[in-house]
Amino acid sequence: MKYPDLGIALGGGGLLGVAHIGVLEVLEENGISPAIVTGTSAGSLVGALYAAGIKPSVLRELSMSLQKKDLFSWNFNPYSFIRFLLANLRDMANFLDAAPRALFSGEKIGELVVNLTKKKRLNEIPMTFGVVAVDLSSGKKVVFSNKMISLSPETLYFPNAPLGLAVQASCAIPGVFEPVPYQGALLTDGGLAEMVPAQLARHLGARIVVGVSLKQMGSVQEPETIIRVIQRSIDIMTLQNTQLDLKFADLVIDPLASDASLGDFERVPELLKRGRQAAEKALPTLKKLLGNR
Repeated sequence: MKYPDLGIALGGGGLLGVAHIGVLEVLEENGISPAIVTGTSAGSLVGALYAAGIKPSVLRELSMSLQKKDLFSWNFNPYSFIRFLLANLRDMANFLDAAPRALFSGEKIGELVVNLTKKKRLNEIPMTFGVVAVDLSSGKKVVFSNKMISLSPETLYFPNAPLGLAVQASCAIPGVFEPVPYQGALLTDGGLAEMVPAQLARHLGARIVVGVSLKQMGSVQEPETIIRVIQRSIDIMTLQNTQLDLKFADLVIDPLASDASLGDFERVPELLKRGRQAAEKALPTLKKLLGNR
């Protein structure tokens, strides 16, 4: 059953975003279909596919077959990288100035969304849908949506933008994926502004909002790679803002008790299971909320 005033806000978290699929599966199996979907970073990727009409069962199959090559493409080839190192390594200051803005281009993320949904722009999405990013130049929050809304002057709003570009921008983890230029802005990971876009779901018309948060509040395993260091640093910097984001949610689903790196694809079944378990635990509260509308 479609609930026209129910919104679901899917938070960022890299590969942990697979857990969103488990959450959506349980809601659909229990006849609960939100009419409004918002997403940040990994949540924007899952949210775009779901809002475009791809069933959670199909998303499960897609996630199980996902490989690194489907999402990652180096921002340089090995030969150019070696030449770059040889030319700049002696002068560390010059090395830092000449280094690329990120390890990966991020283009494959946008291409994946367009190829799977067969939709090129946000207004082709049948469900009300919103995505959060950040403009590196101005520092302002950026919102993409297929519904016209009034937002603060401190927020850049792009209606009817290219779908793949919006998701690619929201997923552009600083240092990992290349920032995305669009209409004079330079866009990066939406988690820097709104990790769980529950407030955006309200702006888009939701009266009841379910927030799905993937961020851990406690300690995690010591990061051992540059990407894990970047991910964990962003988590720590945005932890307080995430708590503020969740104040706009009537119900928070928190699926995770462990961390995962961007390349831990062997953990997809575990993450799907954790999403399901968290949603099943939250079902009685959600049904009560829906019954009291």
